[in-house]
Amino acid sequence: MSAPAKKRSIQPRESKEIDSDDQEDNVDQMIINVEFEGRNPESSDFHSVKQLLQQLFLKAQVNLSDMASVLINQRSIGSVIKQVFDDEVDDDDDDDDDVDSNQVFGITSVLNMADRNTDCVEQLHKLMLDLSKQHGENNTSDFINNLLNDNQKPVGLLINERYVNIPPPISVPLLQSISKELTKAKSKNPSIDFSYLIMICKLYKMKQSKKENKNKQGEQIIWSNAEEEIFDEEAELKFEFCVQNEKGSGLAGSWDEGDSEMIPYRRVLLFPAQKLDVIINKIQLLLNSQ
Repeated sequence: MSAPAKKRSIQPRESKEIDSDDQEDNVDQMIINVEFEGRNPESSDFHSVKQLLQQLFLKAQVNLSDMASVLINQRSIGSVIKQVFDDEVDDDDDDDDDVDSNQVFGITSVLNMADRNTDCVEQLHKLMLDLSKQHGENNTSDFINNLLNDNQKPVGLLINERYVNIPPPISVPLLQSISKELTKAKSKNPSIDFSYLIMICKLYKMKQSKKENKNKQGEQIIWSNAEEEIFDEEAELKFEFCVQNEKGSGLAGSWDEGDSEMIPYRRVLLFPAQKLDVIINKIQLLLNSQ
């Protein structure tokens, strides 16, 4: 029996819509308030979820169709972000005619990497081992290898993916929902009682000269999802790799000619699952203070 559809209202966001035909200094702008909510994934969300996974994994050898199907079918864990529409809007108002009411703007979920009966999980195991050997320290690679092969310590892949310009506050209720769902699920399924969570984060670094590259502490980092910097601070192990040669969407559209070039990276974080609530609370405190 399917779980009842959950609807979690999320704070409205303000976005600036810019008239692309106006190239002068005084660009016409208007502020649009948009409200989102978290819902159970549905079969109709398949292509949207796969597209979101594609912008995270790029050209990695992982069956994203398989992963999208797994995430959608585990209805007790995970949410997709959809826009809330006002039923009382006048029928003559055509502003939203081009907006699909079922469009998915993000997904927050956890993939059980202990369930190796699917192609995507087997491929993820190989990907994590290969990447950690190539880009991580020896102790990181060894730890991940031992962890992924220890059936007594199941691992989950935390997916926190959304489109650009949707701000960090949207992540808090979605992550809180994940935490509650995992607590409920692990009482029925021990393989959901994760010892560690893995997260793949998108970030960008400003291109530097060879001299500047020697001073890693001075490098400028922009997180695609700003709240993931808190996950980074709490991670026990991490490694990163450049994806400049892989096709992916820009951070927020195209760069101006005068802008410094931003180089895309992926950073893999590993942290104890019991830290999830601590991280969520830190994100919430940080956002409340801003």
